[in-house]
Amino acid sequence: MTTKCTLNRSILAVAAVLAWSGSAMAAEQKPEVQRLFQSGSYEQAVEAARDGDPASTYLAAQSLLKLNRDDQATAEMTRLRGNDQPSWRLIGESGEALIANDTGRAIDLARRAVEADGGNQFAHYQLGVSAAKASDWGTAVSALTKAIELKPDLAYAHYYAALAYQRQRLLSKTAEHFDAFLRLAPDAPERSAVVAILRTIK
Repeated sequence: MTTKCTLNRSILAVAAVLAWSGSAMAAEQKPEVQRLFQSGSYEQAVEAARDGDPASTYLAAQSLLKLNRDDQATAEMTRLRGNDQPSWRLIGESGEALIANDTGRAIDLARRAVEADGGNQFAHYQLGVSAAKASDWGTAVSALTKAIELKPDLAYAHYYAALAYQRQRLLSKTAEHFDAFLRLAPDAPERSAVVAILRTIK
């Protein structure tokens, strides 16, 4: 009887391990929101982000902005405002302000998001894109550089950093970040335009 119980427990343990392995593999195979966003698969990115973590919600909003669906992007930013983490709430507010073209408020809220959690790469990214929209290239470069430091595979941080450096006529840094963008997002819709810029500055 004891041997039979031990055998049953062993079978159950093996089954549990196999079930866990299967679910882990399934999770790995699920399309990644960032990858979809960076490849220009915006609709799929929005769908994959549904009921996801705050970073996925933020990238869904960015995808909707690329699709010129500002109202829906604002709705995603509003969802972030309901997050229990102060940094994400402030990122959501900053995103709403930026969509409304209130760049001063967007920058202020993004700075507060960075202060709330300096380790949140998207707080720095939001500050960078907000500053870039306000033509504050120094702040944009500084914030986007920090976003890249925290998340080196965030292709659009490189893209917007390159544009900011280009505005400052720092062409070697422009080329460096555009090269990184192409490496990280080879299927991005901006690829042909970036390649054309690189031809003129190299």
